[in-house]
Amino acid sequence: MKEKKITIVFFSLIFASLVWLSVDMGNTFQTTIDLPIRVEHLQKNKAIASPLPNTISLKIQGNGWQLLNMLLSPNLRYTIDFSMLSKRDTVFTYNDLTEHINLPKEIHIFETSPETVFVQIDDKITKKVRVEPVVSTIYREGFDIVGTMRADPDSIVLTGSRTLLNRISAWKTDMVVIKDVNAPISTTIPLRDSLRVEVERSHSVVKLTFDVQPVAEKTIENIPIEVNQVPENRSVVLIPPTISVIIRSGVNAVAPLNEKDFYAFVDYKSILLDTSGYVQPIILGPDNIKIVQQNPERIQYVVRK
Repeated sequence: MKEKKITIVFFSLIFASLVWLSVDMGNTFQTTIDLPIRVEHLQKNKAIASPLPNTISLKIQGNGWQLLNMLLSPNLRYTIDFSMLSKRDTVFTYNDLTEHINLPKEIHIFETSPETVFVQIDDKITKKVRVEPVVSTIYREGFDIVGTMRADPDSIVLTGSRTLLNRISAWKTDMVVIKDVNAPISTTIPLRDSLRVEVERSHSVVKLTFDVQPVAEKTIENIPIEVNQVPENRSVVLIPPTISVIIRSGVNAVAPLNEKDFYAFVDYKSILLDTSGYVQPIILGPDNIKIVQQNPERIQYVVRK
């Protein structure tokens, strides 16, 4: 008997709630919705030349049932139908909303953001641009990157208006944060989803790879120093004729290196401009190696005829 009373009370509460909800949904409400922009019937050889907003924000009013039915509609969007346009450059304003939004007539729109949408059309072209990874890395103590970050593919093909693509030289990835890095990284990251309406991309993701190793230092000694562009009637004696460097990079990168992997030189022009009797050699080495110290820093020279 007790269980029967609980069941009666339970269904009574549900019925009362439904009655209250039915009455309440008949009241008038205001809400704000964001509608995605959809472009239709644009000529194949044309493209949008000015960035469009991703969404149109509308402040609307209607009764509860009307708003609920509208929000549940799968086709709710702001449509720009270019088959209906005759102007090359077009501005849509608040007065044109009903032509572009499939809202029920009972719904009242009384505010939009942005208030106007400007559309410019230009010839469609394709362009190849490099991929620019946007990555923040935090390395574990004692580890560091060796070489550079590589994106695969390292470039993508864009399709869009000539005006817009002429201003684009690279396409960035989404921002990625990688913490406690202590080993080589290979991960897939998405390309930035900007200009999604105006520009088509050949790829939506790229593979990012870079080498990470324990940091090591090594001393490379007896690197010979050359003097470039010495006139035929001159000779230059360097004191000392060799130089040593301390290099830093990943342990696997520095281990096999010796003096033959480095090139040290002095330009004769720098000797002519010098008044101290000492010059600083320029040292070139592998791209993934950092020279942290050279000894001596400056070399004495003697010019002979």
